[in-house]
Amino acid sequence: MASYSRTMDFLHKKLLQATTKYQEDKIVDWMLAEAKLKQTAEKNSQNITSDKNK
Repeated sequence: MASYSRTMDFLHKKLLQATTKYQEDKIVDWMLAEAKLKQTAEKNSQNITSDKNK
């Protein structure tokens, strides 16, 4: 979670510094990809945990 938060904090700072719509769109795309990556990792972790309990 710490690396996820640092990445999102970094991207948020970059978003605030963006000067064009294109830059904003790219940064938002990266943020969405990071969030999706985090969700997938959490889901996989939960699946592994549930498989161990069976």
